[in-house]
Amino acid sequence: MRAIIVDDEILVAQNLNLLLNRYCPDVQVLGMVHSASEAEKLIRAEEPDLVFLDVEMPGGNGFDLLRRFSQIRFGIIFVTAFDHYAVQAIKFSAIDYLLKPIDINELRAAVAKAQEQQKSRSINQSLNILLHNMAQPATRLQKLSLPTLDGMTFISINDIVYCQSDGNYTLFFLDNGDKLLITRQIGVYEELLPEPLFCRIHRQYIINVNKVTRYVKGRGGHVVMSDGREIDVAVRKKDDFLNAYSLI
Repeated sequence: MRAIIVDDEILVAQNLNLLLNRYCPDVQVLGMVHSASEAEKLIRAEEPDLVFLDVEMPGGNGFDLLRRFSQIRFGIIFVTAFDHYAVQAIKFSAIDYLLKPIDINELRAAVAKAQEQQKSRSINQSLNILLHNMAQPATRLQKLSLPTLDGMTFISINDIVYCQSDGNYTLFFLDNGDKLLITRQIGVYEELLPEPLFCRIHRQYIINVNKVTRYVKGRGGHVVMSDGREIDVAVRKKDDFLNAYSLI
């Protein structure tokens, strides 16, 4: 893969270049630049396969840079030291990121994911979701990109009724009756889906509290969802659910 590195911290860019040379021999670094304007020129000139992109830079952040391109024909791995909201939006979009200082194993995994992404055409849809979410207030991320066995599916979080753990996978049950098998564990979505709208009520289930039609009391009790599914509330999760339900 032909790549460029965009980071305003020269030492960080040089270190990433060294790590790529040593641990990711399939990546050829074409150049390193340190501002959004330099990056735009280099991307248009070299047409790289992959861009390692800093989130915060002088003269425009990484998201501002991406808005300058009508078509994105390169993979993206964001690199950032901070900004929880930016990281959350990146996660929602299923676009990869690295936290500074860069971990070698995470770097290898991100490059492998980028190589897989090259085989699909989902990058523009993922970026559209990312830019949409970045334009929202931090509490209102609305679009979600889900990796499935055969590609990516893009949904509104309001369409989710509940999620069910299935080993290393997660089943998403949607308002329209669709059921999606997602290639991530449910713990990923417990962290990602916003509270109090979503609540983990059992080790196997995360529910959209707005889709609860009835709560039946008991030791833990159970909920009836909008699709008629009855789901037990774990005793240790009962207070969390009732608190979330009172806030919606």
